[in-house]
Amino acid sequence: MSVLQLRATILLTLLMGAAVAGVAAAQAPSPVTGDWDGALKVPAGIEVPLTLHLRDAGSTIDSPDQNAAGVPVSLTRDKDQWVVDIPASRARFTGALSADGQSLDGTFVQGGASLPAHFTRRAPGAPAPVRDRPQTPRPPYPYLTQEASFLSGAGVRLAGTLSLPPGKGPFPAVVMIAGSGPQNRDETIEGHKPFAVIADRLTRAGIAVLRYDKRGVGGSSGSYTLATGSDFGADAEAAVAWLHAQPGIAEGKLGLIGHSEGAEIAPSVANADPRVAFVVLLSAPGVSGARIIASQQRAILYASGLAPAVVEGKAAVERQLLAAVVGAHDAAGARTAARDVLVRSGMPADRAAAEAEQVSSPWYREFLDDNPAPALRRLKKPVLVVAGSKDLQVLPDLNLPVIRDALAGNADARIVELDGLNHLLQPATTGAPSEYGTITTTVAPAALDLIVDWVVGRTR
Repeated sequence: MSVLQLRATILLTLLMGAAVAGVAAAQAPSPVTGDWDGALKVPAGIEVPLTLHLRDAGSTIDSPDQNAAGVPVSLTRDKDQWVVDIPASRARFTGALSADGQSLDGTFVQGGASLPAHFTRRAPGAPAPVRDRPQTPRPPYPYLTQEASFLSGAGVRLAGTLSLPPGKGPFPAVVMIAGSGPQNRDETIEGHKPFAVIADRLTRAGIAVLRYDKRGVGGSSGSYTLATGSDFGADAEAAVAWLHAQPGIAEGKLGLIGHSEGAEIAPSVANADPRVAFVVLLSAPGVSGARIIASQQRAILYASGLAPAVVEGKAAVERQLLAAVVGAHDAAGARTAARDVLVRSGMPADRAAAEAEQVSSPWYREFLDDNPAPALRRLKKPVLVVAGSKDLQVLPDLNLPVIRDALAGNADARIVELDGLNHLLQPATTGAPSEYGTITTTVAPAALDLIVDWVVGRTR
């Protein structure tokens, strides 16, 4: 997930946390009893699949892309509207039933943010819809997989998957570091599982791979919403230490693969840990988070076909918002300053307060200040940088020149820009995030071949 999606992840993050909360369901009136498949439209045009299971008792909601299932909800009727409450996350869907009883259309609301959603009734006995993702690996695998569990600072226990080639080893190995957002071990988005696809190819090529759920996500403990980039860096360091200690892992042949924010974290981890022998950076930022956010918003708005005057007006507000947050001395000051900017721009007060809360979070404030270039300049280990020419979230024209300059002193640095690929390294038409779910390819074969061949070549 990209940095742009931070403001859209709060509902899903809380939704995942709500899965463990017991909530009594209200009696479900018969007109809407059944299974309803749909999607929540979040900023950048991405659709997040959701399924409502509405019952006479025990209604629930699933978010397949977030590995959240069976989240308790309550169902009530308000005149001609059906209301689904998720009490533990303070979220609500309000929708109208169509005349034929086959669809529910309405909005999800949380903390002042309102997002459109649409659900279609599933035929009785029909299977859940499955999106075509042909690259997703499925068992049986020609290699071993096992659950991983390890500690990272302050008692946080991270859960993941270790895949091991057949045989006794010792094997070269990599730790995969996900991008921003509440990512699971597969870095799932829009039904795609890019980390699972890359790990499968690497393991088939003789490379052991560890990938893990971020703290507060999936099987990992801790809080995602309270974590910062520094915390995620500590988690990556813990993953390296755990993998290095496992039997069958080759000494001096352990590397990192980071995507997006993970590609910003990886150089710092590699510089600090002599056990890390090489680094692969996918869709890597080279400039500060503030510049990343401003540039991606503008590029995506233009790709969405908005008029230049509208785009530049929104971009001006975004610059004011970022300056307000960066210039604040603490979270409270950032929250107040951000809210003032948004209200002046015409945003309703409740929505402005909700967005100000998000952009004043510890993660966001640290991210805006982060500058990847110093860590890249210190990186003297072999490094492969892979970018897509149509990446609208970490723009190559803005970031690659800085990365090239920072790595100029590294004799074993290779930087490759692949034509026509987006932020997820999919073959794309415009590169806009709204395309991610419509593309069947999870990772372009050219990108997979480049990553695998380079890692194998560095670990022979």
